Amino acid sequence: MSESKAKDAIEQVEDCTLPADNKLTIGKLDVKTLKKVTESCRECPENAYTPLEPRTLDEMGFIFDESIKCHLICDQENLKAAIAKVVEDRIYTDVQVKVHGHIFDCHLAVLHVSTEYFKQFSSTNLIVLNEPEVTKIGFEKAYEWMTKQDAGPQREGIVDLYLTARFLKMPPLINQLWYCFENIEFFREGEAFKLYIQAVPYETSTLQSLLLTRISRFFLSAVATIEYLQLKPEQIYDMLKTSIISVNSEMEVFMSAFRWMMYDWEARKAHTELLMKAIRFNLMPAWYILSLKTKQTLPELKELLDNPVVQSAINVGLSYTVTQHFMNSDSALQEPLQMQQAQQREWIIDDIAPHHHMYKCPNWQYLNYELFNVYLEQVITAGPHFYKTLKSYKPSNLMPCCQAVVQNSKYISDM
Repeated sequence: MSESKAKDAIEQVEDCTLPADNKLTIGKLDVKTLKKVTESCRECPENAYTPLEPRTLDEMGFIFDESIKCHLICDQENLKAAIAKVVEDRIYTDVQVKVHGHIFDCHLAVLHVSTEYFKQFSSTNLIVLNEPEVTKIGFEKAYEWMTKQDAGPQREGIVDLYLTARFLKMPPLINQLWYCFENIEFFREGEAFKLYIQAVPYETSTLQSLLLTRISRFFLSAVATIEYLQLKPEQIYDMLKTSIISVNSEMEVFMSAFRWMMYDWEARKAHTELLMKAIRFNLMPAWYILSLKTKQTLPELKELLDNPVVQSAINVGLSYTVTQHFMNSDSALQEPLQMQQAQQREWIIDDIAPHHHMYKCPNWQYLNYELFNVYLEQVITAGPHFYKTLKSYKPSNLMPCCQAVVQNSKYISDM
């Protein structure tokens, strides 16, 4: 604005008055003020002023001196529950695990935390597992254990779970599974044998050895199964050599070995010496051993008993049986005849078995291969809980006819 225009504007302001109803009027400006106004309205030459430099709040001194006296508390329980739901329901999964063609949507972080195996995968969308030990059901149960607080193993599939945990290197899960395996209340008798059958195709020797000690009274039922006949010779040997199997006599153990061989005689007779090492001939009564030394009508049995190694074992067993009641523990015959006290089996009695009668009882029948097969048919017919009907071998559990024989024998010996 020019100076002349500014003066005109001031004069107009001086001449103007407020509305009539207002008692105040604007007075005239004094000369000093008017001069300042006039000077401020002059046109300034170019670059005649210094521009204002911007300042931040911190530069102007607006700085927080200390924290606010307030506590911000996150509800950890709600956070944990929300994270658990994301993990358990598989929300926002970031990796797929392909197990023998089956896809599992997973969280890679969960796999990292729970296993050593998956830590090698830092960032990926797909991981393929075609290992024999890792089955679909095994991985499914393993991931369920990783993500669910109340996950518990079922008897069916527990071997798959164990093998998967072992391959993926999951020590906490393996320890929990071994707690289940070692608890005799979880796996015994028939359940132990079934779990043993599931474990034998894999390198699980420790687990197999443990389960063999649990079969006990289920042994004769096991011998009647197709699974028993499909075992390898080393597995049959391991089963027959244990002292925990429940039988009425060592003759049943001998017949159990022969039954396995007869399932494929031409191929399996080569394992005669291995299996006969598991038979404790010195636990057989002398009369039964002598019957094995007589001429056999069954060709396969004759071929087995004609084996020189088997004949030697039978002769040693007969020597022990005959002399055990007449020889002192320090006899010179102990070492050459290998007269070490044989470890006993778990002896039992079954009321329906004619060969379980005392051999002096009129109801007793000689146990040959044919009778043994008839007996196994009876075991199969009796059903899965047959083993529960077996009784410990003791005088009070003898059949009445056998108890009468015992009482009569005592009477005769007292005369």
